[in-house]
Amino acid sequence: MPTKEELIDEFVGRKARYATSDGFTIEVTVENVKSHFGRVDLEVTPIYGSGTKWVTSGKLRFATPSRNGDSPESSDLW
Repeated sequence: MPTKEELIDEFVGRKARYATSDGFTIEVTVENVKSHFGRVDLEVTPIYGSGTKWVTSGKLRFATPSRNGDSPESSDLW
């Protein structure tokens, strides 16, 4: 399991898409990260709007790049 610092470097500040159980797809930014019992949970906030929510990392679809600060591999992020 990665360390807390590695998880922060990998996820915090990244943009992703989150599909809600109601069928909405929301663009979000990762604000915080925690891991427990082998699972990585991410606190996200919508790019447009307000509020926060903790979600399992598998529920988010990230755009490339995979690391903060890398240049995008393609121009088609969304």
